[in-house]
Amino acid sequence: MITFDASLLTSYFNAKYSGTAAGGASTAGGGSSAGASKTTSPTGMATAPRAPWSDNSGMLDEGGLVSKVLSGQRFINSNAIVSDVVGASPDYTKLFTLYQGLNALEGLAQKAKDGKLSEFALSALKTRFTSGMKEVADYIDSAKYDHLDISAGLLGGSVKSDGGTARTDTLYTAPSIASGSATKAFEGDVRFSISAQKIGTHDPIVVDVDLAEMGTQTRSMSNVVSYINGKLKAAGLSTKFAVNRTPAQPVTSTLNGKTVTLSKGQDTFGLQIKGVTTEALSLSAPVTADAVYVAQTTGDPDKKITPKKTDMSATTDATSADTAKTTDVTSQLLKFQTDTSAGVALDPSSAPADPVSKVGAQYWVSGESGQTALPDTVTNIRATASGNDGSVYVLADVNGDTDGQIVSGAQDVALMKYDSAGKLVYTRALGAADTASGFALSVSADGKVAVAGSVTGALETAATRTTTYGSGKTAVSYTSTTETGLNGVDGSLSDSFVTVLDASGVEQWTQRRGATAADEATSVAFGADGSVYVGGRAQSSMPGASGKGGWDGYVMGFTADGAAKFTVQTGTANSDKVAQVAVDGDTLYVAGVNDNEVNLTSYQLSSYQTTDAKGNPLTKYAATQTGNRDLGGIGGGAISGIAIENGDIYLGGSTGNGSLLGGGGVTRAWSGGQDAFALKVSADLASTSEDTVAYYGGGGKEADAKVQFIGGKAWISGASNGDINGMARIDAGEKAQDGYIARLNLDTGAVEYQQRYTGTDGKVNPGAVAIVQNGASVLDRLGLPQGTIQQKDSTLVIAGTSARVGGQFYLVDPSTNVRKTITIEANDTLKTLAIKITRASGYKLKVDVSKMLGQQTDQLVIKPANNNSKMEIVAGPAGKDALKGLGIDPGLISNDATKLIDASSSNYLKTQKPIGLNFDGGLNLNSDANIQKALDNLQAVMKSVQRAYTYLKYGDPQEADKSKHGKTDGAVPTYLTNQISSYQAALNRLSGGAPASSTGLFGL
Repeated sequence: MITFDASLLTSYFNAKYSGTAAGGASTAGGGSSAGASKTTSPTGMATAPRAPWSDNSGMLDEGGLVSKVLSGQRFINSNAIVSDVVGASPDYTKLFTLYQGLNALEGLAQKAKDGKLSEFALSALKTRFTSGMKEVADYIDSAKYDHLDISAGLLGGSVKSDGGTARTDTLYTAPSIASGSATKAFEGDVRFSISAQKIGTHDPIVVDVDLAEMGTQTRSMSNVVSYINGKLKAAGLSTKFAVNRTPAQPVTSTLNGKTVTLSKGQDTFGLQIKGVTTEALSLSAPVTADAVYVAQTTGDPDKKITPKKTDMSATTDATSADTAKTTDVTSQLLKFQTDTSAGVALDPSSAPADPVSKVGAQYWVSGESGQTALPDTVTNIRATASGNDGSVYVLADVNGDTDGQIVSGAQDVALMKYDSAGKLVYTRALGAADTASGFALSVSADGKVAVAGSVTGALETAATRTTTYGSGKTAVSYTSTTETGLNGVDGSLSDSFVTVLDASGVEQWTQRRGATAADEATSVAFGADGSVYVGGRAQSSMPGASGKGGWDGYVMGFTADGAAKFTVQTGTANSDKVAQVAVDGDTLYVAGVNDNEVNLTSYQLSSYQTTDAKGNPLTKYAATQTGNRDLGGIGGGAISGIAIENGDIYLGGSTGNGSLLGGGGVTRAWSGGQDAFALKVSADLASTSEDTVAYYGGGGKEADAKVQFIGGKAWISGASNGDINGMARIDAGEKAQDGYIARLNLDTGAVEYQQRYTGTDGKVNPGAVAIVQNGASVLDRLGLPQGTIQQKDSTLVIAGTSARVGGQFYLVDPSTNVRKTITIEANDTLKTLAIKITRASGYKLKVDVSKMLGQQTDQLVIKPANNNSKMEIVAGPAGKDALKGLGIDPGLISNDATKLIDASSSNYLKTQKPIGLNFDGGLNLNSDANIQKALDNLQAVMKSVQRAYTYLKYGDPQEADKSKHGKTDGAVPTYLTNQISSYQAALNRLSGGAPASSTGLFGL
């Protein structure tokens, strides 16, 4: 008997079948072929034209396409496509036309990577690329195919938005304060008050908590919670406290390539407040101290790490080329409890209990009361500011989605608000389409927030009112309303912007101002009437002002509702910058560095009534210079803080010059090198005997110090690699850099408070400091916040997502090609947006607002209204696209993979195959990151076009794709079944065995 392994026949079957599609068509790609049959190609033709990406296609290569478009020829040119197959479907020509347009764009992006290009040549590339993007996008949108339904986006049966708005959350979860059963948080004098305002009542119910009332009872987590709940219940409140348990995490280490468990770890515990919507809660403490917040990075960005070994017998050289930069640099917000309250030294007997280390805190030092990790997407910490509700704001640049805010471009600006316990209250992103940086932050007395910085590329803003420009020391506004355009003067250069949000974090207005060359806003301040004043620098004339040469400083004013008031540009022929602005009554103070000299200027703010050309009442504004004073060279340093108190101006920062104020009025001497400094001069800018300057530094380098002023005292935060005022270095490593905070008395030069600390890799880099008066208390020990506990954030779309007012996207009905525009309005919520989409779709879409899984956030869910409904969601114009901010992918929403259209000329139905390109209409070449992003997207889209060609040539490739890996199910073609039966019969005759069925043989 002859034995025959059935797997040989299986292999034979796979070999035969993997090279053919249904009906015997070859699945190989390429040019013209007779392999495609009428049963597999939707065009009804066995041959297909040679594709432009195939060898010897006879069409222009990428280099030729780039030369053509740079000479002014169009990206979309169907006349350049010549088919080598007579009578081929026109779909091929349209597809190849699209491909060549994409190929030309990809070629421009490749050329933009050439670092040797001149600025002029790169600018020309950017301009042509922008034009080409519009041409290609319009063609994708307008081209109609017989057998394809090409969408710029993706395909899907439903869409869920990645961005959303907040839901009501009455559960407040505090950080863990106990590990195992023990905690120091409840030791000593622990007193605080809970205030609950019931809906419909006038006076709040106040519950005083004093753990001393527990007597000798053990102050365990459960006992303390039971005590507090008893007090709440007795007061008739529904709010309750609870214990939040976090399961233990094993402590592991890697030894000789193996993970070893060192400890099972311990459960940790913290407090929870289970509130109710009918009781608004706030917490307070009877004894407080001032709090200092430091926003910083920690970790060595240049640290070399050893890569994991792939071969455990091999050795790894940590100094070899295989080493890489660590990604362990983290951003964090530290909180310190100081020895003062409202700027006055505390009586030690009435001071709050000393802070204790929270569970998981690293490198804790005495006085540290909080440690909060900032999002991983933070790339630069720019500024911090305290709120009048005890909160702290952090302004940062981010390179990825942050707290539900979608970043549309390479980098955006994020404003993060934290309560006094370090819990994130909200995040707001600017929503720039390309790149933005936030440099300055200010909080008004009534809780408004102003953010200023720079933006490159598109940014949707409302109609912009500019100014009438005076000359000399006075600038006056005019009232004509104009549009600055999404991209400013030059979309590839940075422009200044300022955004104002109300006390709940909802954007009120945004203004963008741009010179012909680059410019940026570096400082911002509120006036008492809500006006906003912005300072910065520009490389050419700002609108309404005259440049002086090089980088100039500028200052401009806006009314409380965002109307431009004036612009003044100052400086020398060299490099100048406005670093800080402050307002006192009707006087604006501007601190800057002009050609390395510290300069203070004062302006009288005024307004007057007049009429316009039609006789209508008109208010004009002016800023008239009233004083100016040079304070000495900055010595390579920078100005980081300004304040006006009791008729004096306080200025601080870092300097390498020990002779500020001409070397007089020194109350604390310069130590040499770079020191922090704080100085005081008269508000009339006259030189007096009361002028004072004090320095803070040591034997190391104290550059880039951050300085704030409260009560005539200077608070300083910075980094040092040397000893300062008796505080020795903590880490003696060569690259080690400690963080420090200190309080200086300018009048005496005394250091009244100082603290030094270290961090990961011995490297700390403070980026900003904020002082909150009376912001520290025993509540910090418990992980609980001072002030009102916010149960609900704004439900507005422009607050919960990075979509902006005026942002747009489209709904296109594939059956009629009717396009409807959806525009984001200031008062839109997800519910109103859902109604807009439903109505604009002609009720072909079902749009719901549902809770995101595992989050207290709502999102949009968009589905076809029924099995026959189809609707395409299309991105809005470049710079105005709202889909990215909402976290919605463009594409076709349908339950059906194909659609039938009536070809009336031949009276039969044709099948259209939906193809999603995932084409990003917002691409540009404004930065290296954007160039790479453009290349990645365009190359992926070109592959999608190639797949569309494969479908036109061979039909649906699903079966062929399965067969490439060996078919294990489905029907075997009849001809192959007959062949296998014949082979098996022959084998049976040779072996004398009984015939076996093909089903038993293949298990089909």
